[in-house]
Amino acid sequence: MRALVAALPAASLVLLALACEEEEAETPNPAITVTPTPRATLTPAATPTREVAPTPETTPEEIPTPETTLSPTTGRVQALVTRVIDGDTIEIEGGLKVRYIGIDTPETVHPSKPVECYGQEARARNKQLVEGKVVELEKDVSETDRYDRLLRYIYVDGQMVNEFLVRGGYAQVSTYPPDVKYVDLLLAAQQEAQDANRGLWGACVAEPAPPEEALTPQDGRDRLTPEVMP
Repeated sequence: MRALVAALPAASLVLLALACEEEEAETPNPAITVTPTPRATLTPAATPTREVAPTPETTPEEIPTPETTLSPTTGRVQALVTRVIDGDTIEIEGGLKVRYIGIDTPETVHPSKPVECYGQEARARNKQLVEGKVVELEKDVSETDRYDRLLRYIYVDGQMVNEFLVRGGYAQVSTYPPDVKYVDLLLAAQQEAQDANRGLWGACVAEPAPPEEALTPQDGRDRLTPEVMP
């Protein structure tokens, strides 16, 4: 091949070189295809979702609004009277004995004393008022007396039985400190009964209970005048 090229004239060599250049120009170099590397897609990790329990709707039916009732019997305890012992002492359910505060009726069941004037009448009236009924008991200061009887004011239909018995002449005022909450009320009731000669004040030669320091009405306390019980 080299000998053939060397034997060719110079002009032929030039033409041959040009022909080779044209052929190279017409034959394109194969394109290099670059396949792009797929880009990694980062998927965010799923954040755990904390479930929140829905708050139930509150309706007036679900949470009732308590009613505030003002009652004249606030602080009193109800009890059923099972037996009337005498004019100023009763027995309530459970076998507890209750002594009326601030009053004293003539004796009917005293172990060492005879039945006193107007004692049976006082017992009968007390029985008519409270026996077999649900009454209200109000404490003053002391819980019991020396005989372990409860000391209480007694109410029937909102009216104080202690005061009613005094006003009707069935009992005298007999108050001992510190249980003097209604001493002025009881003294006023007794004065009314004496002025009218009611009950024992007209039927008996009664000796008033000995004066006590507690019998002085307390300053600044309004005197109550409830309706007289039937």
